[in-house]
Amino acid sequence: MDMRLLIAICALLLLGQPAFAQAFSDTKALLEALYAGYMPPNDYPPDEKPLQSERLNGLFEKDQQEANGEIGRIDFGPYINGQDYQVSDLVIGEPYIAGGKAVVKVTFRNFDTPQELGFLLVNEDGWKIDDVWGGSPDYSYDLLDILQSPLP
Repeated sequence: MDMRLLIAICALLLLGQPAFAQAFSDTKALLEALYAGYMPPNDYPPDEKPLQSERLNGLFEKDQQEANGEIGRIDFGPYINGQDYQVSDLVIGEPYIAGGKAVVKVTFRNFDTPQELGFLLVNEDGWKIDDVWGGSPDYSYDLLDILQSPLP
């Protein structure tokens, strides 16, 4: 195989790797990566699994298994507080960090509805989302509470 072709293939493979494979040493960078998929020019939510803690991923997997192909405990996007989204005016607050955990306030508008969410982040070889709570004046929630509740 031609060496230039091999180098080109390797470069393409490396460039095609998801950005989320990285470890986030900065809480703001983690949340910016999360919301990048919800904002223009992107029209798709990001793969959230690499951004979430082992505990949170385990609870999502348990929910899927128990739901048996039906809708489980979560019937909305917890990071946007909705099923549809048009995210704007994103503000990621300064983190409060203590003991390998961080709490960060995030505000934005989803369509015209103001949203205020709190994120609990844990440092698992880089910052990961471990919980989110808050919402809008019409609906508030705590993701861990929902995922740990009995299946509806």
